[in-house]
Amino acid sequence: MKLSNLSFILCVCFLSLAGMKCKKDITMTPDKEELPAMTQSGSNTFGFLLNGEVWLPKTPLLKERLDLSYDPNYKGGSFGIIANRYLSSVNQMELSIGLTGVNKPGKYTFNNNGVIYADSNSKCYYYEDRIVSGSLSITKIDLANNFISGTFEFKLEKQGCQIINATDGRFDLKIQ
Repeated sequence: MKLSNLSFILCVCFLSLAGMKCKKDITMTPDKEELPAMTQSGSNTFGFLLNGEVWLPKTPLLKERLDLSYDPNYKGGSFGIIANRYLSSVNQMELSIGLTGVNKPGKYTFNNNGVIYADSNSKCYYYEDRIVSGSLSITKIDLANNFISGTFEFKLEKQGCQIINATDGRFDLKIQ
């Protein structure tokens, strides 16, 4: 085969391949965060809507993302969740939910306690001098398999800070 014929064939192949379009266009869009499914199996999931926006734990490597502690013998059942969300070195959030008397499935009310929230970006710390309302519902406590599942919602108010409305909260966490 002559060099000119080979050049012609290569040119046709190149043009054919260059003119082909992929079946699926790939666009570079960030993954949209979604709340995890509501499960009761110890799947180690947690999330809620914070003022309508999805809030999921997110941390860099070697930082604690999510922790559930439970002691059925302390004050009728001591329950606590700590969830961290680090979006950057200066935009970090931490949520703590804790109650005592949690010993069976049911609804437990936050009577101006039980929720602490810190947001380094807004410099608002909902720890003292805050108003807390809402509830935690335990749907399953499985001590044989070491997990607790449930839902929550709360409202935090503090003078000088944005009102925090947490809705559609859900968790299915392994006990540490």
